[in-house]
Amino acid sequence: MTPWEHHTALTRDRLITIGKLIERGRNDALDRFDASAGCTGWTLGCEAFAFQKHQIEATAPDVDWLEILNPTMQFVFSVGGVPIRFYRGEPDDPNARTLKQTFSELQQLSLFGADELVKLTSEPLYRFAIETDLDGAITAVTFVVLAGDTPVLTWQVPLDEPVTKVSPLWVAGSEGVDLPAPAVGIAARKQKDGTTE
Repeated sequence: MTPWEHHTALTRDRLITIGKLIERGRNDALDRFDASAGCTGWTLGCEAFAFQKHQIEATAPDVDWLEILNPTMQFVFSVGGVPIRFYRGEPDDPNARTLKQTFSELQQLSLFGADELVKLTSEPLYRFAIETDLDGAITAVTFVVLAGDTPVLTWQVPLDEPVTKVSPLWVAGSEGVDLPAPAVGIAARKQKDGTTE
């Protein structure tokens, strides 16, 4: 089953767009990484989260299918009304923090009043899993639907595909656009050298 067969709002183009926004944010964090200035894996992780969040937030006003539900550190956005979060890790091994369902998610999925939201613990969780190498560069972004802690649907986002005209990243007059590679930093060096590890 594909995500768009699971829920019609989860179209291929929308998921690719979100995947590319996540990739752009992480690459921005990698480009700023400077061990000689005191950057560590922890600072990279914090900046990657903040920059990925920023890319999604900055795009939301330009498209009608993307909405920010919770702009805090429990960041939740929706794609066509489907609440989604992202995490760094493998798609089939979500951690406890990833499995927590926020009030924003429950409220978006619910047709019930606030008093009845606690009954909705069996709702599926929608996540983007971001896999990275030892340097923190993205190796894969996978859209995951979880039932409890079990993935019931995984779909790897094809980050090498151009963004189509339904995306906010589309450039008028083209069939699509490949996002430019970062100018400096780890991500740029890896792309230039053709290395993946």
